[in-house]
Amino acid sequence: MALIYFYDTTNIDKQQLTDGLKDTDHRWEFVDETISINNIHPDTEVLSVFITSVVTAEIIQALPKLRLIACRSTGFNNINLEAAAARNIIIENVPTYGEETVAEYAFTLLLALSRKLVPTLHSFAEETPVDAMRGWDLHGKTIGVVGTGHIGQCTIKIANGFGMRVIAYDPYPNEQAAAELGYEYKSLEEVMAQSDAVSLHAPYFAATHHIINAQNLSLMKPTAVLINTARGELIDTKALTEALAEGTIAGAALDVVEGERLMHVDGEVELLYRSGTVGSDMLEYGVEILALSRMKNVILTPHNAFNTSEAIGRINAVTCENIVKFWYGETPNTIKQPPKQTGKLVIVRHSESEWNATGQWTGITDVHLSDKGFHDAGKLGQEVAKQHLVFDVAYCSEQIRTLETLEGILDASGQFDVPFERSGALNERDYGDYTGKNKWEVRDLIGEDQFQRIRRGWDVPVPNGETLKIVYERVVPFYVETIVPQLLNGKNILLVSHGNGIRSLIKYIESISDEDIENVEMIFNTILVYDVDDTGKQMKKQTYTVDVSPSTNA
Repeated sequence: MALIYFYDTTNIDKQQLTDGLKDTDHRWEFVDETISINNIHPDTEVLSVFITSVVTAEIIQALPKLRLIACRSTGFNNINLEAAAARNIIIENVPTYGEETVAEYAFTLLLALSRKLVPTLHSFAEETPVDAMRGWDLHGKTIGVVGTGHIGQCTIKIANGFGMRVIAYDPYPNEQAAAELGYEYKSLEEVMAQSDAVSLHAPYFAATHHIINAQNLSLMKPTAVLINTARGELIDTKALTEALAEGTIAGAALDVVEGERLMHVDGEVELLYRSGTVGSDMLEYGVEILALSRMKNVILTPHNAFNTSEAIGRINAVTCENIVKFWYGETPNTIKQPPKQTGKLVIVRHSESEWNATGQWTGITDVHLSDKGFHDAGKLGQEVAKQHLVFDVAYCSEQIRTLETLEGILDASGQFDVPFERSGALNERDYGDYTGKNKWEVRDLIGEDQFQRIRRGWDVPVPNGETLKIVYERVVPFYVETIVPQLLNGKNILLVSHGNGIRSLIKYIESISDEDIENVEMIFNTILVYDVDDTGKQMKKQTYTVDVSPSTNA
């Protein structure tokens, strides 16, 4: 028998939860308010909350008998997962109570925007001009769905019914669903740029914080609209407010916003002066919510997408089931802590050196960047700033051309204080007897086939020099032992190396065969951005090519 405390309860909740537990020996209490350190009971063994209650580490620590947190929601970002895990507290949610419910609401909001429902409803009182009520058809338009779980797929089914083209973004694509429902996966940037409407259905955790930001909002059509029925923290509210005010996008309909708990604080005086109510960040959110509420191209609703009689009934029924089964050793809807967000690995080849400019085989010879190389390094830094790539630490080889490139990137991106380390493991391949010779003269002497084998082959010897295999054997251990652990600890790393050092890394990171590595070229003025797994292997890759005049590869 357990003592259960339910928070955020309505009369309907109380009746349905009581009906679901009446045949058990458990004891339960209902609290209408959201949970706080002041209204908890120390003997609580099961805690059940709605998404509006924030279960902090302090609350968890103050409940020594707590064994289960039963979320009456799909989302669980209101729970301090680390604090719960440290106590071996099980967390269960309601994963599929309202996929159709929320998807229908998303389309309710989309239709309200597309058909100018708000000004139309006020047309008689305000004599709204007909132009202000003129909407646009959904049929034939493109909808971008961000997150293709249960709710996302239901949204896609509805979109299909309206005759819309569907494109989607999800870091874990469901290709079977895509084939069955007739949609196509694209990058987030492509979804934002191509869609007439973007609807968010992604979960919230560290990796998805502000997944919608100034950068990708700027990609949207000026006629496009944004719908959010997922979590407010997915959107950088300030960036959205600016995009709406400047006409970057046409409108937004938001059932969730950052700091939405402020909507439930009664009055400005209470908001400003009630001790412990909000911090400075919440006050900033409050200002942004106020600004959004006054925009004629914005619809705000108070986290209401879930709110149908059927959905509430399913939520409460599954919550009771989760509690009862837990006491019998079953945990059907246990949630796992999202994987810790790894840092990004950014790889750049050094810019043109003085010997690159003249076609000389450089190898281990220490030469400076050319004038063009210094210019291009600055361009790389500008692209880094444009892509909002921020570094915690940087690495380069012992050779001056990588250091000059590294410094150029950091200076141009405004990251002057990033610590860096030079390592001989990242040095360029030793070209032995070919060092200093003109590459194209060597090519004419030995023939094109042998020339390319020497330049790009895996284990092709160079007189008194190194093979790519030898470079690999010093670069990859350094990467695995020094860089990967930092990536797994969430650090963003910039690595500037040479053509062959980078080819060695790419071979490992992308699991490229000995034969296929011959076809891999790391050209100048290219930025590679990797998300990696716990072995340092590729999970996701982005490539940015900087617009500079062509240069000679060496």
